[in-house]
Amino acid sequence: MPIPHFDGGTLKPAHKGLVTSQRLFEPVHKNLFEISFVLPAILQAQGRDPYLMLENATSIDIGNLTPDVAYSEQRFKYSTRVFMNTPDKTHTEFDINFNVNIADAGDVFVYNTLRAWYDLVWDSQNGTLMYKRDIVGTIIVNHHDRKGYVIRRVTYNNCMPQVITDFTSLNFSESGILETIGCKWVSDYWTDEKIDTNSQVQLPNIYA
Repeated sequence: MPIPHFDGGTLKPAHKGLVTSQRLFEPVHKNLFEISFVLPAILQAQGRDPYLMLENATSIDIGNLTPDVAYSEQRFKYSTRVFMNTPDKTHTEFDINFNVNIADAGDVFVYNTLRAWYDLVWDSQNGTLMYKRDIVGTIIVNHHDRKGYVIRRVTYNNCMPQVITDFTSLNFSESGILETIGCKWVSDYWTDEKIDTNSQVQLPNIYA
């Protein structure tokens, strides 16, 4: 006899069997994603390879895309009523980690691309500063299911690097490898697309 969480146990006939179990719905996997990069035009002209960035992006902290919104309060004698405020900010920050490898020519290519992008903000070697329109790029996160169908897409627009991390410490007593380097980004705004059967706005699927 099936166990209750499959057959519904003593539930009413209209709810006989739990839908999630009976329909064999899939879970959401945390490691099925790809991160695409549209590099600034200056980096594209230098021949920087965004596909190597995609291949080596190992994790992302998407950031809080539904931030806490405060409220304001009014009073009449001892009773209160509240109204939602507007957000304190509409930009967002997020972090991406990358594998670190050395190409045949001896170049640490992922770091070099990150560094070239950061140098558009401020080049510590010569003090050069670039305009915002020269710095910004686009970063796209496609979160997909086991068959490759995208279930959520987050597009960060006007992305700029804030800091490159984890490439600053070397130690004779450590025998391991430098596993990852990280970069913190800031984005002016984002598009958060998802499949929602109760909405008329649907996610165009790049694998369809």
